[in-house]
Formats: sequence, structure tokens, C-alpha cells
Amino acid sequence: MAITKIHPIKSPLKQALAYVLDGKKTDEGILVSSFACSPETADLEFGFTLSHCMEKGNNLAFHLIQSFKPGETNQETAHKIGADLAQEVLKGKYEYVLSTHIDKGHIHNHLIFCAANFVDYHKYISNRKSYYQIRKASDRCCKQYGLSVVVPGEEKGMCYKEYLAQKSGISWKDRLKKAINQSVKYSSSFEEFTLRMNLAGYEVRQEKHLTFRAEGQQRYISSKTLGNAFTQERVTEKVNRNTDKQTILKPERDLRLLIDIDNAIKAMQNPRYAQALKVQNLRRTGRTLNYLTERGIDSYTKLDIRYSQIKVAFDQTKAEIKNLEKKIAELSAIVKQLSVLEKTSSIDAQSDASKTSYQTLADIASKFLSEKGIKPPYPSTVTMLDEVKNMEVEKERIYRSFYQLKTDWKQIQIVRKNIEQLIRPGGSLSMEKE
Repeated sequence: MAITKIHPIKSPLKQALAYVLDGKKTDEGILVSSFACSPETADLEFGFTLSHCMEKGNNLAFHLIQSFKPGETNQETAHKIGADLAQEVLKGKYEYVLSTHIDKGHIHNHLIFCAANFVDYHKYISNRKSYYQIRKASDRCCKQYGLSVVVPGEEKGMCYKEYLAQKSGISWKDRLKKAINQSVKYSSSFEEFTLRMNLAGYEVRQEKHLTFRAEGQQRYISSKTLGNAFTQERVTEKVNRNTDKQTILKPERDLRLLIDIDNAIKAMQNPRYAQALKVQNLRRTGRTLNYLTERGIDSYTKLDIRYSQIKVAFDQTKAEIKNLEKKIAELSAIVKQLSVLEKTSSIDAQSDASKTSYQTLADIASKFLSEKGIKPPYPSTVTMLDEVKNMEVEKERIYRSFYQLKTDWKQIQIVRKNIEQLIRPGGSLSMEKE
């Protein structure tokens, strides 16, 4: 479980850094790490980066908090998850300080990163979309370590969309409209629309007006109360438009897991709903068999071989991307410190106050480069940036292969699970083993 929050830091940055670096909270500094800066002088280094940013705004940094369920993980693992999250979100372009606090009843990470990146000095854009991306990245990182994930607050077991719907006060009418729109979008006939509405939990009647009733409701709701866009005429018109366009579903949507009707409580209680699930399963079975036929898979052995091949290729490509991202981040940090040395070389022209800060930054940069085995005469920043750009291009190339492998991997997992359900004891389908 991880709850992630983020808020901007306007001032004072030094005070915020002092809080997250407190030795009493971080096992005397053992649970502290940083990227492209030193924790002790992060405020100076953030300020240097921000001084080269032309964009307006008074945000100096962003403070991200990632909390874990008590007893679900240890402090070392929590810190690793925080580092993985920082890498995935910040892509090796922002200086940051990461600390893991263990002084409260639950372990939690504090990540403070500069409001501007040190590559092109653009400001970080914080909005609802970026926050949702952070949450998804946090969930992925937690799942990799076998941790559960939840939405903020106490609403356990609720998906993130349901949480947002509850907070924004979406009514039953809004939910019905959404279900109708979704069913219309993927239906090629009015009969399919009715089936999809059944699967969404609504009974449909064609009377004087189209009417709907959700599970648990006593009365049917007339479409006329929803607006002109939801009348039977408009629904039929939209569905026919889908047929005219001959909409082709994406491959990953073509293949879906079979529904376990025997163990569906709602199907046991509602024969009409059970029939709708059976029709849906027939379609999913057909798509599964088409997948096998198109690839010449007619035995368990061939299915297992195909499964293993895709898994190996997927894992190798994923590891290749991770290694390349690590190299890009390391090289980017070196470029940042080279840039600092170049820009602080004219400290004689600065005021006395600036000289001290600039000299401190120059000393930090020199020490960092020395630890990386880089000594004067230093390589050109332009040359190093070109190398980073070439790595980024290579990463994009690998990513294109990765996206296709990711689709293949999802498909083969669905197919395998469907076949296992179809040939379970009492099933009617069989595949010969070689």
C-alpha cells in the first residue's frame, strides 16, 4: 500500500530540506540519498538551476510524500521504492533529495526535487494529469516489490475512478449516462448495446421510451429524463454510425479473460444476466481460438513455447531499457556538474555574496566529477550532451519494440488463462499434448 501526495515549495526551501534530512527521522542520515546534488547544499544547487530558468513562477521545488502501510515493508525496501519512483517520474533531469522517515507509526518517503530541470531549465508542470501519472508510477513500483496499492484516505478496495467519483459527487444519473456512452461507443448493433448495458449492471426495456434499471433499484428510469442525446433514436443512430465506420477494435481489446459464470453471485441470482455473460464468453472464446489459429498453435507444447519466448523477449527488453535509463541519468548528472563548472568560472565578476555560493557549487562539482573518475581537462559539455541525446534516441527505438512486446505479453497471458479455463475438468474443449 502506498499513498502519494505532492505539493509545491515556495519558501523557505532550506527549512523544508532540513526537515526531511533530520537525522532522528532518517536513522542518522542512513536513509538519505540524492541525485545530481548534495543533500547538504541542495538549496544552493536548486537555486543555481532556477537562476537559469526563464519561465515565471515562484515555486522553488516540489515535495512528494509516499506513505506505506505499517508492517508491509521495511525501511530499506521503502527507500528503494522511493528511488525507483524518482527515476521513473523525473527521468534523470531534476536534482532531488530522497529521505525515508521511520519515526512515525508508518514508514514514509520524502522526495524534494527542483522545480526546474537542469537539462533545458524548463519548469516542472504540476497538475491533475501529472499527479495521476505519479500515482500510477508509485503503484507500479510498489507492485514490483509485492506491495498492495490503495487510493488516498480510508476508501480501501475502491478503484481510483470510484474514489474520484465519490469525492466529486457523481450521481446515479451521471453513472447511467456514462454506462450508456461506453456501451454505445463499442456496439455495432442495438442488440449488442443492450448486452453491454446488461454487463454494466443495467436492465434495458424498449417501451414508449427506452428505460433502464440498475441492480438494486426498484423503478426503471426513462431515457427522456437523461436528455435528447440518450433517446432510443439517438442511441440507434450512434450505433449504426459505428457499423458504417466498420470500427476495428485494438488487438489488446479483442482478447479478454473469460468470465467465471459458475462463481458469479449475480449470475446465480439473475438468469438474464447469466445469459448475457454466456454470450460474452462465446465471443471471447472465438477471439482466443482465432489467436491460436492465426499463429499455428494447436498444442499445449506450442502454446508454452510461445509463452516462454515472449516472456524472455519482454523481460530482456525491459531490462535493456532500465540499464539505458540508468546510464542516461548518470551521464546527465555529469553534464550538469560540468555545466556548473563552466558557469561558475566567472566568479570574479560576481558580488562578494555570489562568490561564496559560486565557489561552493564549483567545489561540489569538482568533487563529484573526481569521484566519477573525471579530472581536468574536462570534456566538453556539448559533446556529452550529444551523447545523452544519442542514448535518448536509442531508448525511443527500444521503447517502440517494448510497446509491441508488452501487447504480445498481455495477449499470450490472456490466451493461456482462457485455455486453462476452457479445458478445466468438466469443460468441453480439449487440446492434445505432444
